[in-house]
Amino acid sequence: MSIDDLHPLLKRQLKKHLSIQGVVPAEIAPFVQSVNESYQLYEQSRELVERAMTLSSEELFEKNNLLELETQRQQKIIEQLKEAIQTLNPDTEIKEDHNILKVIDLLQTSLKERKQFEEELNLSKEKALKDLEIRKLFLANISHEIRTPINAISGMSGILADTQLSPIQTEYLDAIQSSSRNLMAIVNDILDMSKLESGKFSIEKISFNLRKLIEPICKVFGLKAEEKGVQLELDISPNVSNNLVGDPTRIAQIVNNLVSNATKFTDHGKINVRIYKEAKRTCFEVQDTGIGISEDKLKSIFEFFSQEDNTITRRFGGTGLGLAISKSLVEMMHGELLLTSEKGVGSKFTFKLELPEGEEEKLNLEKQGNTRLDNKRVLIVEDNELNLFLAVTVLKKSGAIIYTAENGQVAIDLLKEQPIDCILMDLQMPVLDGISATLKIRNELALTTPIIALTANALESEKKKCLELGMGAYITKPYDPTFLIQSISNLIEPNGQISNTEQVSFAKLFEMVGDSVPQVIQLSKIFLEQFEQNCHAVERAIQSKDNDTLARIVHKMKPSFKLFNLNETAATCQKIEDAFQMNNFNTVQELSRQILNNQFSIANQVQAALDKAYNKQTLQ
Repeated sequence: MSIDDLHPLLKRQLKKHLSIQGVVPAEIAPFVQSVNESYQLYEQSRELVERAMTLSSEELFEKNNLLELETQRQQKIIEQLKEAIQTLNPDTEIKEDHNILKVIDLLQTSLKERKQFEEELNLSKEKALKDLEIRKLFLANISHEIRTPINAISGMSGILADTQLSPIQTEYLDAIQSSSRNLMAIVNDILDMSKLESGKFSIEKISFNLRKLIEPICKVFGLKAEEKGVQLELDISPNVSNNLVGDPTRIAQIVNNLVSNATKFTDHGKINVRIYKEAKRTCFEVQDTGIGISEDKLKSIFEFFSQEDNTITRRFGGTGLGLAISKSLVEMMHGELLLTSEKGVGSKFTFKLELPEGEEEKLNLEKQGNTRLDNKRVLIVEDNELNLFLAVTVLKKSGAIIYTAENGQVAIDLLKEQPIDCILMDLQMPVLDGISATLKIRNELALTTPIIALTANALESEKKKCLELGMGAYITKPYDPTFLIQSISNLIEPNGQISNTEQVSFAKLFEMVGDSVPQVIQLSKIFLEQFEQNCHAVERAIQSKDNDTLARIVHKMKPSFKLFNLNETAATCQKIEDAFQMNNFNTVQELSRQILNNQFSIANQVQAALDKAYNKQTLQ
């Protein structure tokens, strides 16, 4: 609706009060149309009155009837305008004696207030988004700044533990390692809290061995309890299956938090860890004879940063995050976490989960050999001297030839002159950071050398960004030296490159759906979504050495690879299944890593073919 088509008075009001020029906004167009009609009716009424002065009595009677009809119609329009005002602002008071001009004034006021409210809402939204980005950046920086020194402390203490030490030196070293583990636990709690609040925490469902999951936790804390003269007992009921399906990592985290608290707050008596079956649910119970919790604190104890009183942190340490995170994790798994406690008597925490029975775990009798990097050229790009020294020490022991660079620019200059088999890339560095350096290596130097992000930044978004840029792996500090060496070995081939010569084709898809481009597009999108999910599952299974899950996943993926002409990858899947049947689990792990290393190459090829299919659909 053009403003030029409106009544002159209304046109002037819109320009004056709402600063509208040209076209009336769509959201107020119906209201403006009603007001315009009212102005027109007003003009018609005024003309009728003027003409009536000169008409005969008979004509005047007829015109009076017409005027009455017009007045009724005008009143109806006024009522409609009043309803519109009430919709915009329900608090607006409209009196019975308000004529059409007063109603129009009220409408203009309501529109002005509505516009101001929307502007304030947009400002609040922008501020919230800005605050979210600031918080995200803060967590990334905090993670990096704390993990960097922890990595040096943990790594160097590990190297020191391999040397000849006196008993008192060993005692001091144990204290250092214990402190670094405690500090790492605090950092992980803070990151977990952030993920839970942002809704980016995911729960997985995989098979796991219950006793292998719980017994190591109880052994570790059992030793700590013994030092205090406290007995820790584990009782798993016979009717609880040993093989369950759920999220073992998160279940272990919850049990670890509860048993850790029980050990921390119990100075005499005993701690009972009991697992039993209740209907369809598996119940985990941790009961202690510790200091207990007063009744008025039972509800608030599960809130973030909450502890019973301020002296708890000073006496026992901790952040007050463990129980809050545990409760959130239990609820995400559709369970409940219960607490009964009495001050000075003790506490009992119970969480109940529905965990279906899983497949029996096959026994792996193979011995894991030591991976070495003899004569492999590894470039470490790191600006922290302690972390650089640690990485050099670890890799030299594996037989690697080491090159170093204190920032991304030095690394690029070196890569122009020296062939490298693998690059360990820190992310936060002066001059040129790890992300920018990776882009230059891939785009300007056109090198496919495997790059591993070796960083203290533990945010999932940062990991995804690195992998999308073409990095082959993402390892957070502090890291396990053996895992680092294995990761490098998995990415390096004799020529120092990752091989993938397959070409995606939609020929079989078109044949299957009768040359229907929309169906091919839909099937391709489904493949990409499932492929990403399966790769995440493969990565988790590799880390937990869950060969049963690996074999099951690759068996499920194999037909879809053939459907997209990814025959080499499908053949690799078959090799994994064959190796699994032969109990050759080292080969299962190695071949599964090959699929994982080619994940983004395969996904990019399918996406490129999918883009062509979109273009084809557009042209038809």
